[in-house]
Formats: sequence, C-alpha cells, structure tokens
Amino acid sequence: MRWTSIMGLVLAIFSFTIRPVLGQLPDCAQTCFESAVANQTECARENMPCICASPAINAAIQGCVGASCTIRQALVAVNTTQTMCGAPVRDKTSKLLWVSIVSGALALLAIIMRSTVAFFSEHWRWDDVCALAAWFFSIPLTVLQLITPGLGLGKDTWTVETWKIIRVLQMIYASQAGYFITIGFTKLTFLFFFLYIFPTTGVRTTVFILMGITVLHSLGFELALIFSCLPIKAVWTGWMREEPFDYCMNQNAFIYAAAGTNIAIDLGILAVPIPQLLKLKLSLRRKFFLICIFSVGFLTMIVSCIRIQTIATYGNSNNPMYDSLEAALYSVLEQNVGIICICMPMFRRFFGHMFPRCFGSSQDDSNFKYDDGTPNARISSGKRSTPKNKRSTLNGSLFETQITKTVDTRVTSTQLDDEVRLVELQDNGKHPAPSV
Repeated sequence: MRWTSIMGLVLAIFSFTIRPVLGQLPDCAQTCFESAVANQTECARENMPCICASPAINAAIQGCVGASCTIRQALVAVNTTQTMCGAPVRDKTSKLLWVSIVSGALALLAIIMRSTVAFFSEHWRWDDVCALAAWFFSIPLTVLQLITPGLGLGKDTWTVETWKIIRVLQMIYASQAGYFITIGFTKLTFLFFFLYIFPTTGVRTTVFILMGITVLHSLGFELALIFSCLPIKAVWTGWMREEPFDYCMNQNAFIYAAAGTNIAIDLGILAVPIPQLLKLKLSLRRKFFLICIFSVGFLTMIVSCIRIQTIATYGNSNNPMYDSLEAALYSVLEQNVGIICICMPMFRRFFGHMFPRCFGSSQDDSNFKYDDGTPNARISSGKRSTPKNKRSTLNGSLFETQITKTVDTRVTSTQLDDEVRLVELQDNGKHPAPSV
C-alpha cells in the first residue's frame, strides 16, 4: 500500500487561520506546511480556503510530508488538515455489514437444505462432504467481515486509529486464508458431482485432471498467502515502516495470478457438463432447463470477475481502509454465492419433501406396480391403466423423465436419484417415456 501518498489536502470551505492549523500538526508536517505556503504566490498566508483548494500547494505539502514524516505522522497531518478544510466524513461500512449478513444467511440456509437431503437420503457422497467443508471454511471470512466495519473498514484511513488499522489487516489476513480453501472445496463439489453422474471414461479423466489442478491451485495460493511476508507479522505492521522485515511479495501480482487462474479453472469446470447434456434425447425445453441447472457456476465466475477489478485497489490505494471495502465485499459475496450454487441442484428435492403437493415428483404407474417387499424395484405387470399420482420424495427427478432397465427376471432397478436418471438417459435414453 502506498501510504506515503495519502496527503490529499483538498476541498476548500470556511475561513481558518494558519496558526490553529500549525498547532495541531506534527512538527515535520508544520515545517512542510510553512515552507509550501511561503514559496507560493497563489494564496495569502492566512487564506485557508484558498490554500485548501490549491493543487500546487497540496502537491508541495504532500511531497514534503512523504519524505519527512513517518506514516503515523502523515496520517495525523492528513486528518488534521482534512478537518480544518471541512472535508466531509465518509463512511460506507454498512454496505459490507449487510452483504455479509444477507449472503452468509442465504449460504447457511442453502447448506442446511443440501445436508437435509443427504441425511434423509441415508447416504453422504463426496460432493456432500465437500459442500459442507466449503461452508465450514467460509465462516471466518463472513464473520470477520461483520467485525471489520466496526473497526473502520469503509472509512477514510486517516480517521482510523493506528491500532484499529492493524487489527483490520490481521482480520483480512485470517479471512483470506479461509478464502482459498473455500473456493477449492466449492470446485471439488461440482467435480465430484460430475464424476457421479457422468461415468464415461473421457469425462472422468477430464474431471480427475481438474480435481488435481484445483487441489494444487488451492494449496499453492494458500501457502503463498500465509508466507506472503517474512516475518508474517509484517503483513499487518509493515505498512508503518517502523520495523525491518525480510520481504513482502508484490500484492498486485499475487492478486491477479490468483484471480486469473481461479476464473480459468471455473471455465474448465463449467465446460464439462454442457456437451454431455446436449447429447441427451430430450426436448429443447428440458435440455435448456438442465443446462441452466448445471450452469449456476457462471454466477460465481461473474462475481470473481467483478472482484478482480476491486481487489487490485488494495495494493495501490492512497486510502486503503476506504477503497478496500469493495474488495472485502465481493470476496464475501463470491464465496457465499459459490456455496449457494453448489447447493442449488438439491433445492427441488428439499422442497419436494417439505411441500409435496407443489414440488413432489410425478410417476406414471400405468405400466408398473410397486412390490412392497422391494421398495426400489419395479415388477412388470402387463398392460394396466391406473390413475396418475404424485409421490413426494427427496429423490425427485430434475426433469421428470423415467427410464427403466429390464433384465432377464423382468425386474428393473430404479435408484431414486436425479443423477442416476441422468446416467440412464445417457446410456439408454434414446426414446424416453415422458411422465407428467
């Protein structure tokens, strides 16, 4: 952060004299102020509104203070002159607070719905485990960004006490550590889901490769973040330049590398299901519906693209406590939107169980009857016409299409899972029998 360039002495207002101003400035800043005013002819020495509005005088004071004062002294000088010049007090902390509350609550609700489906289905798959892990590691970022606004994130840097700035930087560091783990598990959730529903060798090979890339990406950037400065405490104290440190990495290079590779992996993951879905023997309407279900990850990628534009300001801003709020906001939003997206395919099952009349799956029993002793099998019963009925289940079909497989014993095994039905459609669904 270029803290030495934060001397923006602007915005003229009402009249003040120089002496009250000089009395509140640090000694180094007093000298700079007097020298800059004495070496110009634009404004009278006692005309504070003119001095506040003069770009030339402000630039001279800024350069002198940057070279002569410590960071702490520079912050005091800026705060004093901004107050004397009547600059407005800016505060946008509430934006981050509300985004964290709303997106965090929706992510929590989504993971509860997904976990409920897994629990009542009596089996937990790896995609369910990864989804739960993604939510767990997202907690630090969401919770800490509820605290940082109270410490001054979203206010002008020079109005925030030094200890609060340090505390905010510590919390940002801790929350970023959880960020890379969260997005890694989010990607793995999608990939394990694809591994389950697309059993062909080519797709599985692609998925395994993407899994390896995802793990390496998350671990690599996680370690790079943890050791971004040596000693580590320089992450939150180095900006003051009061203690020596070995190194701190180029933040802009790190940010762009992490965000760029993250988006590239997202594109690779999103490209996996689309060709497979287009091969299904379904109507265009149903294909479009399925593609929309599997393309919810685009929402996360859109937020990631917006985040790149905002997070780069963290390394270049003259006023980082104020300008970095958007970066924190979109980081929270990206991870929570990702969690909501990985849970969306399970929403219909959840609502089908809770509200069966509205969301229950439909079954056409005209060709089959259920054997009570074989709950997950259908036995051929000849031609018989029976009324269509609705059956509530957590395993309702995504697209309400029933495919059966007949073996020599005339018993057809039907696993009541949306994902299995997708596989059946791929393998055997040349002429799927529609159901209501």
